[in-house]
Amino acid sequence: MTTGAPLAGIRVLSLAQQYPGPFATMLLADLGADVVLVEQPGHGDPSRRFPGLFAALNRNKRSVVLDLKSPQGRDDFLALVDTADVVLEGFRPGAMDRLQLGPDHLRTHKPDLIAVSISAFGQTGPLSALAGHDLSIQAAAGMLDIPVGKEAETPLPRLPLADIASAMYAALAIVSALRARDRAGDGATLDISMFDGLVSWMSPFIVPPLNGLPLRPLPPLDPGYGVFATADGRQITLSIAGEDHMWRALCDFLGLGDLAGLTESERDQRTSQITPRLRQAIRQHELDTLCRVFTERRIAFGPVNTIEALIEDPQVAHRGMIETWHGGDAGMRFVREPMGFVSTGDVIRRGVPALGEHTTALLDEARTGRRAKEQGI
Repeated sequence: MTTGAPLAGIRVLSLAQQYPGPFATMLLADLGADVVLVEQPGHGDPSRRFPGLFAALNRNKRSVVLDLKSPQGRDDFLALVDTADVVLEGFRPGAMDRLQLGPDHLRTHKPDLIAVSISAFGQTGPLSALAGHDLSIQAAAGMLDIPVGKEAETPLPRLPLADIASAMYAALAIVSALRARDRAGDGATLDISMFDGLVSWMSPFIVPPLNGLPLRPLPPLDPGYGVFATADGRQITLSIAGEDHMWRALCDFLGLGDLAGLTESERDQRTSQITPRLRQAIRQHELDTLCRVFTERRIAFGPVNTIEALIEDPQVAHRGMIETWHGGDAGMRFVREPMGFVSTGDVIRRGVPALGEHTTALLDEARTGRRAKEQGI
């Protein structure tokens, strides 16, 4: 345990699998919480079949194996609940209730517990019973704009945004509930919906039509906002989003003086005429030259990195975003949390747990604590 970390002394039991719950609990673990994975016998979290994915989301945690459908497994789980501050699960609505381990059961057992559920569409509503992974939830939240007839030709989203959004909201909700409990002593029941998270993220597209207000085009229509090829076969992004001074500086460098005085609205209206000339002008320069000049002239830009280039990026190194674990999995590297509460070199306290690695130790501790409580010690 890192005693100086914000969540030191907090224990989280996580039955959540795959991506949302593990990402949320990784953040909590990096902030000092003792996160215990409660996994099913045999294969555990299904994402273990992808070792790289499991490792990316489950450092700093411990693992116990319990059969929650058996009387002994259920009893052992409740013994662990006695030691916990938070229980997080990611099953379909109703699954935990059928095991008599839903929020009402758990908070009757331990009133100050924070019981958290992450599900596709939430615990209530006409879609609550639907199973849905990220793609389906992005589509339902209005995030996909794929023309009819072009379904097979359009790349699917690379990032599972519904998973990540719900994980971030879950982590924020948990620390907020812990703060509220510190003040009032009460636990909480938190219903985190992946769909709700994306609807929240879509606010800039929803609020304008709700109120009869003009919609800000996203991505911007500005021809200076896009991905461009360079002379050396690489790529660069420009992200001018209405900044006329950046557009003037860009045109000055590229020799497009007749376009320099155009305002954002004028550029938006003439995109089809401007873009071919802009692409041709940028293609005359190598990436390193463009990066240097755009930096000097304060033009918004960024190189297009591969994952391999990103790993070696000097900015990543300077910010300490990759940390090496020097324990049992010596030399294994992870991406650290970016919140800055814990200093570089202190985030990774444990490696990736083997399935059930800590079952005996944690259950012995929980059973001992229960006996002591029963005996009034």
